Amino acid sequence: MQQLSRTRSALYHLYPGIIITACFAVLAPLLLKYILPPQFSLLIVIAIAAIPLLLLHLRKAAKAEHKNSIQELNGFNQKLPAGKLILFVSGLVVFAFLTWGATQPLNEIITKKLFNWLPNWYTVQDFTGYSKQTILLTLILNLLLNGILAPLVEECYFRGYLLPRMAAWGKWAFILNAVLFSLYHFWQPYIYLTLIISLLPMSWLVWKTKDLRVGIYTHCALNVIGALASFGLLMK
Repeated sequence: MQQLSRTRSALYHLYPGIIITACFAVLAPLLLKYILPPQFSLLIVIAIAAIPLLLLHLRKAAKAEHKNSIQELNGFNQKLPAGKLILFVSGLVVFAFLTWGATQPLNEIITKKLFNWLPNWYTVQDFTGYSKQTILLTLILNLLLNGILAPLVEECYFRGYLLPRMAAWGKWAFILNAVLFSLYHFWQPYIYLTLIISLLPMSWLVWKTKDLRVGIYTHCALNVIGALASFGLLMK
């Protein structure tokens, strides 16, 4: 397995987020004119930029390492017993939601103090003023793209591909992976604190168990639960 330098591993974590955020910053104001919420714009960016970009990088990396497929890039292909896998994933999901609840007040303070210069459509995530049809379409796309496809590709890229190639960071590799993956979400700087705290144990467990499924199942479960909970907005 070809290892990455510290500089290259950091760059590979962050550059996709810069491109995704740039696309979002251009598209969201345009679609707002057509009464489409910023969340819808972000989902379009995930579909046409984020997922293809990460898959393209994985494909090029597979060729560079003389792999026959993207799947062969995965450096964490150990298989935990089903009981342990379920236990770890369940624990990580509960921990993440507890972290979300505990850090929400701090996230609001951070947003007001550090990111008040950003436009409202960038930091205020709500559906006020949009039709139920628009909200329903956005929520369905969110469930499919942000709930399943994006987490799957992100875990293959950040945990399956990058983390095993971060030997240059030594015992700090999983910490850097969690922090840099959090920072990669440049379009969501207002939840950096939540992301970092939530992702540290997940990154450590994937790194320790060498089972990528821990990250995939946890990430998908968190996003799917969040996506399904959002459907409650249609009841208002």
